[in-house]
Parts: sequence; structure tokens; C-alpha cells
Amino acid sequence: MVASGRASVFIQRSREKTVIKAWDHAVGVICVIEAGGQVTDWKGSQLDLAADIVERRVIFPSGGVLVTNGIIHYPILEMISANSLIA
Repeated sequence: MVASGRASVFIQRSREKTVIKAWDHAVGVICVIEAGGQVTDWKGSQLDLAADIVERRVIFPSGGVLVTNGIIHYPILEMISANSLIA
């Protein structure tokens, strides 16, 4: 949705019971970046899709995943940080 311009932001919060798999995000990351957007964890670091911590391609982004059109990425990171949503 973000890569096609139908949405400006996608936010997925990491939770104890939520499993975020690399293959769920890999192609989307490429599409968003190629379209001019940004994809990071909630601290602004790139997702480490190669982090195979439990041999199931599970990734553990700090706080969650933030996908934006690029223009609003840093203001949203600041809002997340200001609201102490990062565990």
C-alpha cells in the first residue's frame, strides 16, 4: 500500500506473541525503498532480514516495523520516541 502510494504509513508493533518473519517483509522492503519510501525499526535502524536468530527467519525489530513514504518517516519516529512506545 505504501509503495503504491495508497497509504503514507504502515506501523507494526512488536509484541511478545507476534512473530515477524523476514519473508513477510523482504519484498515489501524492496518495493517501498525503490518507490522512494523508508523502512526501519522504531529506533530508525534498517531491518536486519538476515538475522536468523532461531533458524526460522524470525526478525526482532526494536519496537516494531515502520514503513513510510519517506517524507514523514522521521517525524513519525520522533512521535513514537516521544510517546515512549518503544519497549
